[in-house]
This record gives sequence, structure tokens and C-alpha cells, in this order.
Amino acid sequence: MAYEGVGERTALFRASNQLGSTHDELRQAHRIIMETTRFRNRIEHLTSGLLPYPSLEHIPHGVQSFLTILVYLKQIDQTEARKLQRVVSLGRQILGWKELHPYEEVIGRILTKQSDLRPQDEYERVALETCHPVWYARRVMLVFGREVGLQILKRNLTNVPLYVRANPLRASSGLGQQKFKDAVEVAGIQQVWRLDHLKTLSQQQGTVAAGEVVIQDLSAIVADLVACPVAGNVVLDVCSAPGNKTSHCAALMGNEGRILSVDVSSERMVQWNHQMIRTGCLIAEPIIADARRLEVNVEADVVIVDPPCSNSGVFAKNPSMKWRTTPSRLDSLTIRQFTILQSSARHVKSGGSLVYCTCSILPEENEDVLVDFLHRNPDFHLKRQRPFLGLPGLKGFDLCQRFYTHLHDCNGYFIAKLHKD
Repeated sequence: MAYEGVGERTALFRASNQLGSTHDELRQAHRIIMETTRFRNRIEHLTSGLLPYPSLEHIPHGVQSFLTILVYLKQIDQTEARKLQRVVSLGRQILGWKELHPYEEVIGRILTKQSDLRPQDEYERVALETCHPVWYARRVMLVFGREVGLQILKRNLTNVPLYVRANPLRASSGLGQQKFKDAVEVAGIQQVWRLDHLKTLSQQQGTVAAGEVVIQDLSAIVADLVACPVAGNVVLDVCSAPGNKTSHCAALMGNEGRILSVDVSSERMVQWNHQMIRTGCLIAEPIIADARRLEVNVEADVVIVDPPCSNSGVFAKNPSMKWRTTPSRLDSLTIRQFTILQSSARHVKSGGSLVYCTCSILPEENEDVLVDFLHRNPDFHLKRQRPFLGLPGLKGFDLCQRFYTHLHDCNGYFIAKLHKD
């Protein structure tokens, strides 16, 4: 992942090709991929205390990965010695003894010595203990306060549950009682379930493949319900791929009306097309375009804008994202988000609604973008949301809705609904 910049899912697919497709092997590969990514900075810090040289930088990539896994298992996971010896044996088989021979001393250090955290200051200590970039740990504690900030950061050390929603375009209304007896139905929303055990989902892969249920995080489901498209509406779904929002809107509209789905990526729109076929969406039209310069001849009843963001709300689910986000990237994202929002707002009809949402918890991408937008667009004003399952927005934006992983057991998320006069 570090060498080629691929995500967890791509890395798992590659691992499955190497390891075979047995359930236990894939489960173990997934755990190793996720956890070594989640704990990356702590692993690197602990490793530096065990090496006779400054870093792993000049070691062959395969050996780097092997030593990283070994440090995680020994120093963080506290794997027992017998299993560690088996991992070393497997490493020698896969990489070859000649490849590993120059690093046998390092392997011995990892197996026999305990490395400690040596932070230079308080923020680095928190960053190492919660496994986040130092700048992000500092930012979260400054925005939310030390106590709440630590809760937010610590919650990202474990994954979030999966959520599924019934798709009435493919499924009967009794799907939940028939298929998800062991799942927990979300209070306040019909036909949405939290899956605390992946086994429940694995038993219903056919149901997912047939489009009878759709895997979608609770926060994003709420955003679609807040948008509240109805039969006959014209909907503009901006930054729409891979298509969960589009398919959900079609379901809410009973496949009556029109949805224009915009995304800049032709590759992601291929996924979008597969999602439309699987879920039975018949009213959506794909448009490949840059949403910052959106030229579509339409006035929509509902416009949904879900622009690229830092993904700070999904660090628990996709830990590789926290290592890709930097302060400079955040600055460029906020400019892009405002530009997309401003461009999309031109297509809201009088009396229509505009929903702006991100999977970020940072105010720079949410409330701060809205401050600028509302200042420049006095014909828009915030509207009360239903359902409201999260917490009010920051900086006086009480009509906005925020989800936090440590409180709501789903992705961190922000939703604003605006009405155009």
C-alpha cells in the first residue's frame, strides 16, 4: 500500500490472489492490512527504536512490509511467541532466506526487545497513542477541546459497523424480518439495519448482489432522507459516483422523475452504472463533468452536493486516508468544495432544496464553507432537517446535522439543507 499508494480494498484483492481465497486467510490478511495501516505512525516510531540504522527507508520493499507486520504483531498486538515464530518461518519461505539473511539481527531485536514511545511533546504523544498525524491530533483537540478530541481520536482505533438499507425497487417490505434477524434495526428509520457481525452480511451475499439491500453508511442514508426527493422531482446528484445516493433517491422517488448524476471520473461512473443496474434504478442519467464548472441545462427541485473532502469522518473505516491528508491538501479541498457548491447552486429552482454534505468532521470543510456561501448567496437559507439523528452543527449552525463516530457508531459526517427563495 505504501509503495504503490493503493487503498485497503485493492491491497486485500492482491493479497487474496497471493494467498488463495479461503475465508480464514482472507480474514487474517484483511486484519493485517487494516491494522498495520491504522497503527502506521506508532509502528514506524517503535521500529526506529529497534533498528541499528535510522529507518526502513533503504530496505527492500518486501522486507520492509515483513518487518512492519512483525513489529505490529509483537509490539502492538502482543502475539504469542509460538505464532510469531510461525510468521518468521512464513516470511523466510515467501521472501527467501537470502533476502532476509542481512536482517536476521533486526528480526531478533524485534522478537526479543520491547520498544517504548518517545514523544517529543504532548501533541506527538497523543498522535502516537491514537495513531494520527500530529497536525490532525492538534487540530481536533483545538476544535473540540482536549477531552472530546481524545474521544474522537481514540474511537478511530477500531472499525465502525456496517449498515444496510432495504431497496424497495428490488425487495419486498418484509425483507428485514426475513433476512436480517440478527441485525439491529436503526431507531427512527425504517428498513435500515446495523450489522454488528460480518457473518450476518456474509450469509446474505446473494441479497446484496441482487440489489435487495444496499450497503451504505447510516450518516449517508440520513443525508438522502434529509434531501427528501419525491416522485416526479428533478434531482441533481453532484459528485455522485459510485452511486449509493443516486440509487437511494430513485428508491425514495419510486423510480418516477429524473435524476442527473454528475461525476468527473469515468472510471467511477462505470461503478455507478453497475450500481444502477443492480439496484433497479431506471430514472438516472450519467454525466461525466467537472462539478466546479457545471454546465447542465436543468433547474432541479433537489440538488445534492457531496464533494471530495479530507474523509476525516471515515478514518476508522479507511485508516489509509488519514495518512494522505495534509494541511495543504485540506486548504485546496476547501476551495474546491466552495467552488463546487457555488456552481451547483445555480441549478436549484426557486423553492427548491440544496443539500451539502461531507464525510468530514472538520469545520473548515463544513460550517466555514457555508459561511462564505451564505454571504454570497442571500437567496439561500438553512432549513430544518428531518430526520435529525446527529448533533447540531458548530459555530451557531444549529440547523445543520453532525455525526461523530464515537457517539453515533457510524462515519463522521456533516449535513446542511438549504432552501432557495
